[in-house]
Amino acid sequence: MRSKLAGKPFRLVTALSLFVAALFAQAQVLRADPPVSSEQVVNAIRRGVAYLLAHQNPKTCWETGVKAGNLRPAANAKAIPVNQYGGETALVTEALLDVGQSLKMSELNIFHPAMQNALKFLTKLRPLTTYAASFQANCMTLLPRKERYRASLRYDARFLLATVHSNGAYYYAHEPFLGRNPVIPGEWDNSNTQYGVLGMWAVAHAGMEVPTSYWRLAALHWRKTQYPDGAWNYMQWGFPNGPMPKPGPKDSPNVFLRWQPFTPAGVASLFICDEYLFESPRLHAVADPNILRGLAYINANFRPDTKNLYAMYGIERVGLASGLKTFGNNDWYLDFANTLVHNQKGDGSWGGNLGFVGMDDNIGTAYALLILDRGLNPVLINKLWYGNNYYGQWNSRQRDAANFVSWVSTTFEAPLNWQAVSISTPAHDWLDSPLLYIAGHKDPKFSKDDIAKIGRYMDDGGLVLANCDQQSQRFKRAMMKLGEAAVNNQYSFKPLHRTSLIYHMQPWYHPQTYGKLMGLWNGVRYLMIISTTDWGSAWQAHRFNERDRWELPANIYFYATGNSSLTDRLHSLAVSPGAGGNVHMAMGQLQYAGNWNPEPAAWQRFSNIASSQYGMSVSLQNIQAGQLQPKHACPLMHMLGTGKFTLTSSQIADIKSYLNAGGILFGEAAGGNPEFTNSFSTLVQKLYPGQHLQHVPDASSLFTGHNPGGTDATHVTYRKYFVNQHGIKRTPSLLGISQNGRWVVIFSQYDITSGLLGTNTWGIDGYAPSSAQALARNIVAYAAAHAH
Repeated sequence: MRSKLAGKPFRLVTALSLFVAALFAQAQVLRADPPVSSEQVVNAIRRGVAYLLAHQNPKTCWETGVKAGNLRPAANAKAIPVNQYGGETALVTEALLDVGQSLKMSELNIFHPAMQNALKFLTKLRPLTTYAASFQANCMTLLPRKERYRASLRYDARFLLATVHSNGAYYYAHEPFLGRNPVIPGEWDNSNTQYGVLGMWAVAHAGMEVPTSYWRLAALHWRKTQYPDGAWNYMQWGFPNGPMPKPGPKDSPNVFLRWQPFTPAGVASLFICDEYLFESPRLHAVADPNILRGLAYINANFRPDTKNLYAMYGIERVGLASGLKTFGNNDWYLDFANTLVHNQKGDGSWGGNLGFVGMDDNIGTAYALLILDRGLNPVLINKLWYGNNYYGQWNSRQRDAANFVSWVSTTFEAPLNWQAVSISTPAHDWLDSPLLYIAGHKDPKFSKDDIAKIGRYMDDGGLVLANCDQQSQRFKRAMMKLGEAAVNNQYSFKPLHRTSLIYHMQPWYHPQTYGKLMGLWNGVRYLMIISTTDWGSAWQAHRFNERDRWELPANIYFYATGNSSLTDRLHSLAVSPGAGGNVHMAMGQLQYAGNWNPEPAAWQRFSNIASSQYGMSVSLQNIQAGQLQPKHACPLMHMLGTGKFTLTSSQIADIKSYLNAGGILFGEAAGGNPEFTNSFSTLVQKLYPGQHLQHVPDASSLFTGHNPGGTDATHVTYRKYFVNQHGIKRTPSLLGISQNGRWVVIFSQYDITSGLLGTNTWGIDGYAPSSAQALARNIVAYAAAHAH
């Protein structure tokens, strides 16, 4: 059967898709200057929460009697003002519940008196306006599935289904004289319409059934009312007589803001509708030309300096629904966070010049909290955008990652986001997420530069998760080739054994199938996992009954994060080098016949941290065993490994000469590998016959940091995996050989290097990142202080 998109329409969609891909994929992100910090954002959120709680009325909560919009019983009849009773409280409560889930603030617990008061008010409310019903529905979905909350949600669902116009639009309120699904010419607007759709989305996400016909009707409205240039207006003014007028240089900003919010409203609403209209997994994406035109318009007209909260909220909805990190070459969240943090009032509120028609400080503050909090949530998955087509094979299931992240957020009560990242952007831009998701059914034909970027992401601590759409063997082979090439064929893929940690991260869940995962292992952690079972199809179609396709990738999430909480989206593992300082150290990394460098980016990241935060300059170089010179320029030699090793007699003699000349050998069991520990102990006995590794005393400067550039590391934190295996331990542990009052050999049987990546990957016996950095800092400072 021939596609409906065949011929000219198909060529138009392809052209639009390529255009949008070019706009977003090649964007050079413009950063806010100076960028706002997550600490500033969280502080602003807390102040906003305090303002709202302080302004709650014991009886009416946050109601101020806002009246917005008019109803006419018939054409040319006298307008009737609409009372939006309940809408303010519903919006404010939604914002507070949202923040409470993210920041775990005790005053926002649903059993706190202020929240109990608000929820009691809302469960008695039966809204008669679109806004109030939508806000209440979105509020109820954030609560436990108890009958008193579900009853309110069922009411909202019935109300919104009954009051959608037969053209798919909404207006302010429903009155009996309008009848069911009314259409009065001009009596609809795209503000009410977007909130009607948003309310029904909340209903669907709460597990209540929404007829497919509803999504079809809603989508039809947005498609019919889009302007040719991709924009939408508040109402249908001037349509279809040409594109919207653009503001001139002398126009008031309010002219621009009059229609600016409604293009994001249209795009976000179509993303919602498409989620349910195109649930069936496909190998070839169904392109939506209306979304493409809308995205192109937003990208071309994005205003990073906007101070309109309503507009910001709309843009954020598009960003979170699409996963797009930038619009108009700008990181939209950074821009909005910067604006909101620096325009918050002294009392903690937002409003006034940041408001919109009918917006008081309660409403303005609620919108600001939703924007700041939802956008700040951690990024669980970055979905890799490759190829020139927005609706290419990378995105054939547009809602796969989004639906999985939504399920994780709901199931494990951890608000999370996802993003789409382009293969054309630097790998360090992907490091705000622990997982890079690559989906497809045929060879993406990555270039050498693309492969190097993916390899860099893995080196920097990231885990690549590849999904074979429809169990594609072509894609599986391509991903295996990609992964092995990215690590210079140092490691190879192997099926995950049923004893693998990946299968057992949730001890209460027992997978139904094993052997469907392929892993690339560097001796310390998984760098890449390929699912030969099509997980993405279950995600796209909301097939929650196929539990392995949800629980196993959740296990990978827990593995990558080490069963720890993710940091927010403003935190990245990427660290830029600094100016250095007074402590200079050349450090060698010993090459030998073994897995001598499983984490090639770890010490370079430490070097960047040292130069930017510690006042240290640490240079690194790889040195072959047997080629050390007695007066080598590296006072500190690092020897790392993941298993058994042996050195030749000449290599051992070379190391002994290096130590006698004043060098220090720092050995470390990567991942806490016991076989490497045994081999290193044997090496020490050959270097110093009759001597054994002894415990470094607690008062040593290796722990106290009493050397230039050092820090206090007398109390440390171990990884959760270590605690799970060995119990709680607070003191560091190093072994060594001392000669003439100097530690010539320092050894850690617990992993330090992996912690320098800043990650908490499960399965590693070692120190948490902050403590690993402290110990590495002290070892370098000690070597610098004792260099001859």
